[in-house]
Amino acid sequence: MAYNPYIIIPLATWVVAQVGKFAIKAFQGKIDFRYLYASGGMPSVHSAVVCSLATTALLVGGANSPIFGFAVIFAAIVMYDSFGVRRSSGEQAVAINMVIESLERNRVRLDQPDMRLREILGHQPREVTAGAILGVLLGVLFNYDKLGKFGVFLQVVPKRPEMIVYGAVFVVVLVGGVMTRFILRARYPKSKTMKQLTGRILVATQTIGWLGLFSVALMYENASYFAWRLWPLLVLLAGFLWAIWIATASYKVVPKGLASEANEARKLKWLNWGQKKSKPKSKKA
Repeated sequence: MAYNPYIIIPLATWVVAQVGKFAIKAFQGKIDFRYLYASGGMPSVHSAVVCSLATTALLVGGANSPIFGFAVIFAAIVMYDSFGVRRSSGEQAVAINMVIESLERNRVRLDQPDMRLREILGHQPREVTAGAILGVLLGVLFNYDKLGKFGVFLQVVPKRPEMIVYGAVFVVVLVGGVMTRFILRARYPKSKTMKQLTGRILVATQTIGWLGLFSVALMYENASYFAWRLWPLLVLLAGFLWAIWIATASYKVVPKGLASEANEARKLKWLNWGQKKSKPKSKKA
């Protein structure tokens, strides 16, 4: 059955990105079904769709095709608009909502009961980047038959020694995440900043580790398309990108958080200096 890859693949990418956005928010404890169709959030669905379109145009038509040139320019405009104009509109909506909430209701006449503007319109640069990476990966995945020798390499069922290596790597990821959390929590037992960081690390390592072991089990059972070398490599790539995201999101926040907590601890120590705990008086018989 013939289909148009320039329509089907971006549409499939849109579905995957929207479901992924909903899953990320649900995992964070924010179950909101609007993330299944609305814009904003991690990852950028707009970036994923246009990048999957550009990747499809590259693999199907080649680098010299007019469609590829059009798709690249179109993707650049959409991504620039995501963290430019639309993000500014979202920030303006936040400010307007704050002004409306600060006014007295009896002095404001509104035609509608709820005039709040939607605040999540654009994206942060990291959300746009994540969406672009997801779009390229899905574009490559859906066009694996156009990859030539590299596509054949990804479709091979690995031999037993290679499966063992993959399994060992994912076990190390699982154990390493637990040990990292244990060490950091022991080193900073009262730090909320380190608690958040260790939580992110634990979620990432356990997710990647168990997904990786599941892909190894499918390879061991020779489960048709799911036994390809593609899947553990894809999980490892996702783990690598997740680690980069955690590092970039934490390299400034964590030192500032620790410094702030240390400053608060010094203030409390200074305020409590010289104060002695009163001992209860013993009752005389």
